[in-house]
Parts: sequence; structure tokens; C-alpha cells
Amino acid sequence: MRFWKILVIISLALVFSACSSTISSLDGIDRNLPQVKNIKTIPDVSSVAFEWEVINDASLKGYVLYRDDGDGYKEVAYIQNPLASHYVDSGLFPEKDYSYYFHTLSKNAYSSRSEVVKVRTSFINPVESLYASNDYPKKVKLLWNPHPNPSISHYLVQRQEDNSEFKTIGIVNHRLMVEYFDENLNDESSYRYRIVAMDFMENPSRPSKIVTARTKKKPVVSGSITASNNLPTTIVVNWDKINDASSYKIYRSKTIDGAYSMIGSTSNTRFVDNVGSPNVSYYYKVSGVDSTNIESNMSAATKGSTRKIPQTPKIIKGYVDKQEAQIQWEANSDAQYYLVYRKSGLFGDVTRFKINGTLFVDKDMRVGKEYTYYVVAVDEFGLESNNSEEVNLSIK
Repeated sequence: MRFWKILVIISLALVFSACSSTISSLDGIDRNLPQVKNIKTIPDVSSVAFEWEVINDASLKGYVLYRDDGDGYKEVAYIQNPLASHYVDSGLFPEKDYSYYFHTLSKNAYSSRSEVVKVRTSFINPVESLYASNDYPKKVKLLWNPHPNPSISHYLVQRQEDNSEFKTIGIVNHRLMVEYFDENLNDESSYRYRIVAMDFMENPSRPSKIVTARTKKKPVVSGSITASNNLPTTIVVNWDKINDASSYKIYRSKTIDGAYSMIGSTSNTRFVDNVGSPNVSYYYKVSGVDSTNIESNMSAATKGSTRKIPQTPKIIKGYVDKQEAQIQWEANSDAQYYLVYRKSGLFGDVTRFKINGTLFVDKDMRVGKEYTYYVVAVDEFGLESNNSEEVNLSIK
């Protein structure tokens, strides 16, 4: 009878795995009992098959099998059929060394130990031709050949963490499905992978070769960035084109080392920040975004500001001469012209005069009435300075 054909009927044998030693309840060794001889083994990934000579002895009641997996011998099976000559020990680990021996059993005793048989379980070959992509945006694509062993049920996708151990990050649930995407990865980063095939008994194959993949690079920031400082209520930011960038994001902060918040995006290399008021400063940074939505690092910071309001006019003279008020002030280089405001009395009307020079003469004064004057400088953009000091004049 062939060994493999006999294995088919093993499941019909009346076999019990002992939780406690069977021979401990017997009287002891009977050296006249026959020993198990000519033990043959066939190791599998997680099991070992045994075959031995049939013993024709009416006194035999069965066999007991002992196994040592590195932690001492323990009983693993009580075979109660004295005519049995085959057994399979299962639930083992792949590529592990085991030692075995048998006792034959009579009603009250057991035989001397058989020869010790040393066995090493086998293994499942690794997956072949593992390929990993490079330059994919934020992801890695893995491909491999289908495992030729039809007992393979699924694959474990493993990635090395922190240059130490590999951890399972995904499961591919069919022998013929040989593609996996590892997503949401960091840009411009390297990752190491391997594949482990698993059979229907949850036995692992040897790991595949290790492959390294790298995600797509970020656009590289180069060139300069500038921002305007002479416009009344807006700041215009300009920068050099960033290679591979199809759009740009603009960030702003109140301080150079502060937290930068995105304030806009554009496909141009120019951005207008409508800050809405003069004499305001901000720091700006720009990043490039490519067609796959990968964003570069931020550029260096540049400072921009809106135009300062003109200097406050300084009145140098204010007096009455020949019943006319004369107000004179220092010239302001930022001023396009000046506005002189006149208020008559505490609750009187306010009159405004546009003056191109630095002297104002009020010829419309009335006797006994007090007038208050102040000057405002106006630049080319219409920005007004703060009010000058006030001058009070009257004709007695």
C-alpha cells in the first residue's frame, strides 16, 4: 500500500490527543512488548505524517506518540487501534525542528521507547517578482506574480516601520489578485515592502524579496519672492515660476516667524492682497502645487506693506494781519496738496479749503468771532495725514 494513499484514510482512525499522560495510569514498562519500528515520516508545512510497521500482537491495545518541540517531550496522541500504522500530527509551525518517539500499549503496561525520529517541517515558497512603483503621488503600487501553489488563499502586504520590523498593512483576498495600493503616504518619501502568501490553513510562506518604493517629489521652490510697499490699501506679491507647479498657494503672517495662514491661490505668479487700509505690514510665503495636488515647501518670507499716510503737517505760523488770518506750515515731500479746515465757534460749520502751497490766507473773518484752523496733507493716492495741531484766531 502506498504511503500517500494510506494518508487518505487517516481521518478514519480512532485517535485522541491526550491532555494528560496515558502511560501514567499503567503499571510500567513491559520490555517484552514489541516496539514501533521502521518509522517513516513526510513533513508538510504545518504537519508531519507517520508510517510504521504493523505489529501483529494480540496483546497490543494501541500506541502513544510523544513530541518534543524544544520544550521537552509531551504526549500528543493516543492511537487506540492496534492495527493502525499511520498518523498525522498537525498544527505545527513551518520550518521548525521536532523530535518524536512511540510506545506500544498493552492493557496494563507500555513498551520501551522507539527510536527517536527528528523532523523539520517544510515551507511555502515566497512570492516572486515583486514590483513597487516610484514617483506616484502620495501612494505606492505593488505588483507580484500569482503564487503557483493552489493552496494559497490570500496575501499579507507588509511594510517596514521605522527601519525595524515589518507590519501587515493590508490583505489581498485571492491567490490570483496580485495588486495593492498603499495610499495616503508622505510626499518624497521611501518605503520598504514585502509580501507573505498564506494558505487555507493560515500557514505563511517565506517572505518575498524586499522592494523599496518612493513617492513623488514635491515641486522645488526656487527664485525670489517680493511684495510691494507703496500702494495705499493693497499689497502685491510677485514670485518666480516654480518648476512643475500648475498653481500656487499664498500664505500670510503678522510676524516673520509667526503662524502663516493661506489667504488665496492662483495659477499666476502674482497675487493682490486687498488689506483695505494704509500703514499695514504683513509677511508672505508662497508654495507651488503640481497637477497631482502635491504641494511644495513654502518659500522664504518677504515683507510687504501698504503705503504710509503722509506726515502730519507742522504749523510754523498762525496769526491775524490786516483782519486776515494767515496759517503757514512746513512743506511735506509726500503731500500732493493740503486741506485746511476752518471751524467757526464751538458748534459752527466746518469749511474745507484745498491748498497747493504751504500758506493759507483767510480773508473772510468777522469781527468778534473766533476761528479754529488745522491742516491735513494729502498724497498722490488721496491718503490723508493726521490733523495738525489746531490754531485759534480771532479779530477783536
